[in-house]
Amino acid sequence: MSETTIRIYFRDAAGHTEDGKLDMSLKDFGGVVPSLGDTILNPGVPTSLDRQDPTSRDVWTVVERVFNPRDQQDYIALVVTYRGGTLTDTWI
Repeated sequence: MSETTIRIYFRDAAGHTEDGKLDMSLKDFGGVVPSLGDTILNPGVPTSLDRQDPTSRDVWTVVERVFNPRDQQDYIALVVTYRGGTLTDTWI
């Protein structure tokens, strides 16, 4: 059995969806496929920035899930909106 791949897509404020070209595994989400409304802390932080500073990170919100996109087995498209982290996100 192959491992399920979760592909991240980004939706902007105008409603356009773009392939984020970022593949993740279920392990990246604690073994669970994120649901609509879930919040995800972007794991990517440029090396020049402080990982502990919440303003260095993006926060994603899941707005859509597509199973078997483009007939790709064991693939899930996760569509997210995104915003920059703020100081109120320190708890994340």
